[in-house]
Amino acid sequence: MKEKKRIFLSLSRKKSNLLLFGILVFLAFSMLVFLSIYGTSKQMMKEVEKKYGASFMLLLYRDKSKPELWEEREVATVGTLSFYIGPGIDEEMMDYILEEADGVTDYEGGGNYSVLLCNYELIPGYYKARYEYELLHPDPNAMFSVEDTQNMRFQTRCQAMRKSEYFEEFQNGNFKLTEGRHIAPEDEHVVMISEEFARRNNLQLGDTFKIQGDSLVLGTGYPVLPLGLIETEIIGIYEMTYQQSVTEYTDERDILNNWILVDNETGYDLDKIYGNPPSLWVSTIYVENPAELDKVMKEVNSLEGIDWQYYELRKDDSMYKDAVKPLDTVKKIMFVCLCVILMAGILLLSLVITHSMKKRVRETGILMSLGITGKEIKKQFLWEHLLLGIVAFLLALVVSFAITPIMGEQIYGTVHQEKEQKVYTEKEIEAAIARGEQSKVSEMAKNQKTGVEPPQELNTRMNARTALTVFIVIILIIYTCVNAVIKKTLKLEPIRVLSMIE
Repeated sequence: MKEKKRIFLSLSRKKSNLLLFGILVFLAFSMLVFLSIYGTSKQMMKEVEKKYGASFMLLLYRDKSKPELWEEREVATVGTLSFYIGPGIDEEMMDYILEEADGVTDYEGGGNYSVLLCNYELIPGYYKARYEYELLHPDPNAMFSVEDTQNMRFQTRCQAMRKSEYFEEFQNGNFKLTEGRHIAPEDEHVVMISEEFARRNNLQLGDTFKIQGDSLVLGTGYPVLPLGLIETEIIGIYEMTYQQSVTEYTDERDILNNWILVDNETGYDLDKIYGNPPSLWVSTIYVENPAELDKVMKEVNSLEGIDWQYYELRKDDSMYKDAVKPLDTVKKIMFVCLCVILMAGILLLSLVITHSMKKRVRETGILMSLGITGKEIKKQFLWEHLLLGIVAFLLALVVSFAITPIMGEQIYGTVHQEKEQKVYTEKEIEAAIARGEQSKVSEMAKNQKTGVEPPQELNTRMNARTALTVFIVIILIIYTCVNAVIKKTLKLEPIRVLSMIE
């Protein structure tokens, strides 16, 4: 009872406790906020990893040093070119990996082709403008003739794929399916087009869509000629979720609304048109657990039946890195803040407690002379500071519970500053070009939405684990500081302690 009374009297009478209490509140509050933001950032990074980070790529290793993998061929109007004739990537190989490797859930593979859509009107770009200019202003000495550009205005990109829902533009939200369905593995000769392309050409689901190969070899400067003809069926229509900045220098094939998505069987037909063996250009392999990505890659790389001198595995983490960049920055900042506040808190508490205990030397000596053991004195001082720490922690907990979400959003918003996307019309872009405002046109291009967007909000949460962790740390700091300060004093004789009083 006397011990409890001494503790109560000490806590109520000593003004120095106010300073110590304030430091403890600030330390606990800072740790609760920083650790909560750190934990939330880390957890959200795991969630993003589940969405974007659980995959790797299987690529062809086209070794130029091995002549047996290459064949020289004569191409009309172009000359001699080297063609890869080594092993490729096919669906049989991918099905084998899917079946044999533990942790692999699915795969996506396809190709990227240049095609002509001569029967349709593309969203106009550089080559249509160039073609119309050449018709009105023929120049025999021009770099590009009418013959060079008459078909290039119909040239666009064709993405062949197994499952269109895995296509990067759908994954990052740049494309959104609005009509029909996605391309599935069992599909043959089907196509997906953009809403804008469908509107311009009065196309709808179920219509026949004609695709032609082209004879262009980039950099040769020879006319583009249509090769072959593939008829497909429109099964899906997608919209772009942002306004792409298009200038007079943008090629038709670089305008995303002109892109077409086809199944792999159509891609194989294009390979035949171009004189290449049907093959998947690249394949993405998805794993069940992102944390075991390296383990799964190692297992796949050890599978027998695949000659790995022709292939390589590479982590497909570009989307994941883009999405977690601001989260990772916040996590690192919070870690540094935690370390700084922890070290500063320990140092400051040590100084304050040391100063406080020096003022209580007389009290300690008197207690020792009265026969109170060092163990009891130590217990009293510990409980005084621990009770202060507990009350300070509870106060900090209440305040931080309300403040943490606000601070989390402010910190994340500062790191993840994103300019409002300005949607520019074609007339606005054309007007800027006409005025010669090339810097403004460039800025328009920079401000378009591209790639994977990081989470828009941090949604910082205070959980019981964080609170318990901070509480234990506060208690340990107090115990360590008090014990270190008083331990030396209690080893002395009472008379020696009393002699230390100034």
